[in-house]
Amino acid sequence: MGGLITFLWFAAGVLVGVAASIVAIPVWRGALARRGGRYVLVGIFVATFAGAAAIIYFAIASRQSLATQVHEAAMEAPAGTSSAGVAARSMETEVASLEARLARGGGTPADWNLLARAYDFLGRAEDAGRARAHIASPGGGDLGQMSVGAMFAAAGATETAARPAVVAPSAELEQRVRQDPKDARSWLALADLRREQRDNPGARDALAKVVALNGMTAQSWADYADVLASLAGGSLAGAAGSAIDSALAMDPGNSKALWLKASQAHEQRHFADALTWWRKLRAALPADSPDLRIIDGNIAEDTSLAGLAPATAGAADVSGTVSIDARLAARVERDATLFIYAKAADSPGPPLAVMRTTAATWPVSFRLDDSMAMMPSRRLSQFDKVVVEARISRGGQATPGTGDLYVISPVLHPGAGKKLTLVINREIG
Repeated sequence: MGGLITFLWFAAGVLVGVAASIVAIPVWRGALARRGGRYVLVGIFVATFAGAAAIIYFAIASRQSLATQVHEAAMEAPAGTSSAGVAARSMETEVASLEARLARGGGTPADWNLLARAYDFLGRAEDAGRARAHIASPGGGDLGQMSVGAMFAAAGATETAARPAVVAPSAELEQRVRQDPKDARSWLALADLRREQRDNPGARDALAKVVALNGMTAQSWADYADVLASLAGGSLAGAAGSAIDSALAMDPGNSKALWLKASQAHEQRHFADALTWWRKLRAALPADSPDLRIIDGNIAEDTSLAGLAPATAGAADVSGTVSIDARLAARVERDATLFIYAKAADSPGPPLAVMRTTAATWPVSFRLDDSMAMMPSRRLSQFDKVVVEARISRGGQATPGTGDLYVISPVLHPGAGKKLTLVINREIG
């Protein structure tokens, strides 16, 4: 678009020169008959083509000036920043960058006026009008309603899949998928944009294209389930449930998929199953997640609905003894480090309770409870199924290493007073 405008200005300058030449022919003939006429004619030609050159120069210079201003506004460049990189980017790219910044932060009236001028230059009168309307009424000129505007930041707090930092404008994405219907990444970006616009039918159709192209990720399957549920009145059964299962098959720790799976179990009144999924989700989230309070409330509700007693801190523990198989005893020094810890049987993550001691004498007694948790948000009493592992570390490291000797208990429920007898009889190869 910018190159075409420059060419048109160049053509205008040439036409001025040609027109001046046509007019000057009879003047030339008359001038030949007069002394000094040739010098006057030469002066006329010089002035004419200088004027044509000036038209071209000022047109291009004004474009470059506007592009530089838009670039600096889009990048929020500090004073003194070089604008040498502007020439390498099209005017459309600069405008898109400015749109993205305004969509994120609102911008000043001067920013919006600059965007309106850029739209005028590109011949986009309607967009220019909307930009100016935003100056008069900041709440009414939302970029999200503009034909080229809507630029959205990606990646919510619970989303784990890699996403582009900014979703491209709708018109551009639609053009991409028309030109290359097998471009799964563009279909995914279009689906993200449709979801941001609350256009669930559009998001569903775009994601269906990605499914057909085998381009789905765990996160996009979770998003697909969310969209399908919205279109089904909130129900997570049927196609939405299948999409949740596909997400978890690709990434068992995907936060959104775990949330939807727990909600699906609750919806189907499978409250014990819902508890399992809520606890998996809780274990997957960071300790400072704002969602933990909501999840704890859901756990309490489904615990009550399942007819179970609520878990109380300190009410669950596992204790017992650890000894070593006679054939391995000679390989263990008296001051060797012994780790004993409980782990969730069906949820990845750090141990629920850890004890570190030495193997000075056998057997070694132990007791694990909530006071020995590594993370306050991940405690022994929060899980129904756990395993206990005892490991002699050759290097004294918490991370398992080659040559370490260990034993793992069967899956058990960490009820108060639970007793175990463990015998170390295996080696990490």
